[in-house]
Amino acid sequence: MPDLSVIRKRADFLAANRGLRVARPGFVLLARPNGGQGKRFGITVTKKIGNAVVRNRMKRRFRELLRAALPAAGLSSG
Repeated sequence: MPDLSVIRKRADFLAANRGLRVARPGFVLLARPNGGQGKRFGITVTKKIGNAVVRNRMKRRFRELLRAALPAAGLSSG
């Protein structure tokens, strides 16, 4: 999927932090229109969740959920 990519740079995470913020128990969703650069996502998991094995498992699960949901229900690029 070419229009679905992963955010890896700190500057991109900081830019997302300036957008829409929805806090839920267990995670915080950050969303921000990016001017038509496609749908991108990034995942961070705090050490409160558990050790590295648990955090990596959570990230893998979130990645699969996002790959299934974002192509159909991502934000518009406006």
